[in-house]
Amino acid sequence: MAREIDGKLRVASDHWGDFRFSIATGKVLGLEVVEVYGFNPDINGTYEPIWQQGGVFPYPTSAQTVNIVSTSANDDAANVGVREVRVEYLDDNFVTNIVDVELDGTNSVQVATDFFRIQNMQAIQVGANNDAEGNITLAYGANVVAKIPTGGNEAKNSFYTVPAGYTAYITGASLSASKGGDLAFLLEVRDATDANAPFVAGNQVDIYEEGIYFDLPTYFVVPEKHDIRIRAKSGQGSNIAAAVTYHMILRNNKDYANN
Repeated sequence: MAREIDGKLRVASDHWGDFRFSIATGKVLGLEVVEVYGFNPDINGTYEPIWQQGGVFPYPTSAQTVNIVSTSANDDAANVGVREVRVEYLDDNFVTNIVDVELDGTNSVQVATDFFRIQNMQAIQVGANNDAEGNITLAYGANVVAKIPTGGNEAKNSFYTVPAGYTAYITGASLSASKGGDLAFLLEVRDATDANAPFVAGNQVDIYEEGIYFDLPTYFVVPEKHDIRIRAKSGQGSNIAAAVTYHMILRNNKDYANN
């Protein structure tokens, strides 16, 4: 339970004795837990973002109109594949928007006209086959920003942008490389309000055909309106599958004005 004392938020400990559990169960005012999951089936010898589409990610520099479409007619509001998808994105004011859209198979459906950053995309209604029958992509023009692959129900992007009025605290991550593969992972951050701002590495972890989980001894702080991404490369071979999940505490700054 949280309450304000002397102009600052104080958090009462709960009987579980676990601060993150208290956040996850909504017991701490102004804080929430965020997990970001990315997967790339084909990492080679140059740094590449961890996302299902693969290749360079096309960050917009202004608000865009995005549309969603499948490569299968079975991904349709009344068919056996994915019927409805939820898209979470930021507009160019870095405000969170959530849109639920019914698919129309291979016919493109407009999702938003003020799209700036993708946060998440996942199926919320499916037909008898339970999964996507085709590749479902969200794109502005020819630029894909999220992809639900055939047989899946969610886009696996390692990208996240801290919304306006929030601060993110990265607390830990899990990383994995497929058997026989070595990968160097980079955590990178940049100011998303400046189209010319570079991504700067905040951490690097090297692994070999394993999965690891680690907590950060000191939380990695990312201010509002900053992009976060994870990239990886292999020094050994090609076609290395990479997966990453990183964990954050997201703070609503208005609830912590004096902190």
